[in-house]
Amino acid sequence: MKKINLVKLGISIIWDIFDFMFGRIPVLGTLLDMIGGFLAMVLWGKLGVFAFGEVIDITDQLDTYVPSLTLIGIISIIKG
Repeated sequence: MKKINLVKLGISIIWDIFDFMFGRIPVLGTLLDMIGGFLAMVLWGKLGVFAFGEVIDITDQLDTYVPSLTLIGIISIIKG
């Protein structure tokens, strides 16, 4: 595996932990979901657009338990 992919995966994991801790706060959670979507696109390209699916949860309660960036990163690395 390329070193750059490990760094990007590490950033994704850190972001998902941050989102897990603070993403349940109303309004802030939605803002974090949008930032996470853009971050996913920067890190993982077109596949990162799926991270914007977290914005659908307007309660900001369920999507914090899904590590979107990490999952997208793993899929992107496997897809290669």
